[in-house]
Amino acid sequence: MSERTTSAVADKPTPTMRDVAQLAGVSVTSVSNYLSDYPYMKQTTRERIRQAIEMLGYVTDERARSLRSGRTGLISLAIPSLTQIYFAELAERVIAAARRRGYGVTVESTAFSRRHELESVTAMARKMSDGLILSPLLMERRDIARLAGDYPLVVLGECLFDVPAPHILVHNIDAVKALTQHLLDAGCRRIALIGGALDRRRTSTETLRTQGYLEALAQAGVPVDAKLIRPIPAWETDEEAKDDASGGVGYVGRGIATRRNGSEIVRRMFEEGIKADALLCYNDLLAFGALRQLREMGVRIPDDLRVVSMDNLEEAQYTIPSLTSVELGKEQIAQCAVDAILEQVAGGGRGAAEQRYVDFSIHYRESSPAVA
Repeated sequence: MSERTTSAVADKPTPTMRDVAQLAGVSVTSVSNYLSDYPYMKQTTRERIRQAIEMLGYVTDERARSLRSGRTGLISLAIPSLTQIYFAELAERVIAAARRRGYGVTVESTAFSRRHELESVTAMARKMSDGLILSPLLMERRDIARLAGDYPLVVLGECLFDVPAPHILVHNIDAVKALTQHLLDAGCRRIALIGGALDRRRTSTETLRTQGYLEALAQAGVPVDAKLIRPIPAWETDEEAKDDASGGVGYVGRGIATRRNGSEIVRRMFEEGIKADALLCYNDLLAFGALRQLREMGVRIPDDLRVVSMDNLEEAQYTIPSLTSVELGKEQIAQCAVDAILEQVAGGGRGAAEQRYVDFSIHYRESSPAVA
């Protein structure tokens, strides 16, 4: 005679899919469809299965499901750097969006390296994940052919255009035009662009933001003073970086937007005797450094000089003074990217090559209050 023990030291029988089906009063196939997120299922059936799973403590064998479906349950995210707060915040939002859909995310820093960006693409051929969200900075037009394939792919940012995959972009030109117009409405006429790029031989976030600044000044009839467009100082490049950028234009020694560079740009501008009544910073990190330098020089913000920026990092709310900044839709970017990957996974191949823009909004704070 056999019996099922209830001893505290004995192993509790592991619930099976059949147990879930029996408790829910449905077929095993229905449970399997529920676990595979089958869309055509009555809500009442779905709820009974969910409750049965919860009551039994049923846990799916993801390894077995992965082998049967050929899917890993993972999305790869390749971003330029985790030390740049914008990309760290974006990664968190991608992870959260994927988790809501039952997916995990592997995050890779490509460390501002074209070679590493290309390696992240090559890795997809080994089916390490179900799809790739790629945010390149150094890849070039000649690299677009490397993105061909049938694996799910989403590309972020302005480094490449005409990519053979869904491409999610932000309104960089319009956002900077709106920010520049805000400063013009506040009476500013000597607006310095911190982190601007005058070299337009290659499309990048810097050149697009510079274009927005120039268009806003032109529409307002304000003459452009090239001395007010302050590029980021170039870095010291090692041999690997030179190899990565070979064949490109203007990217060997490309500067990185950091607090230190923001402080240094403002210090040099004042030492050169260049007068400004506003700073429009390429991103919040440059603005954080600029704010610190201005305080050290005794410049009153916003009374003597207004400061605005892009990215709307969480820290922007807590600087002294708090920073007016543009939110470029990080939440929307993450959700759109994950949705686009999973649409491709469900469809069994690469999605259509189309550009999807996300919305932006200006968050007015103490460094440049809204103009009545």
